[in-house]
Amino acid sequence: MSDTETTNDVKPEGEAKGEPITIRVRDQTGEETFFKIKKTTKMTKVFANYASRKGVQPDSIRFLLDGERIPNDATPESLDLEDQDQIDCMLEQTGGQM
Repeated sequence: MSDTETTNDVKPEGEAKGEPITIRVRDQTGEETFFKIKKTTKMTKVFANYASRKGVQPDSIRFLLDGERIPNDATPESLDLEDQDQIDCMLEQTGGQM
């Protein structure tokens, strides 16, 4: 074996990324909907699926984590979500400006 060849007998530390986690989406009434997703799944898929289940347009609702709006291109990995973490769902409110 030369100095430039290496063996990778050790598995990467982040290998658990492929394992699914369960996240809870909680609406304003307190109802929870559960999603089992991979840590690399874009949240836009979760948002679209949730809107479809509830029969609403995806742009009529907003998803928040710790009070901050979640971007569509975020992933559970980028948000540091863990199994059974909760996301809040709110109706988009328009108006109020005179």
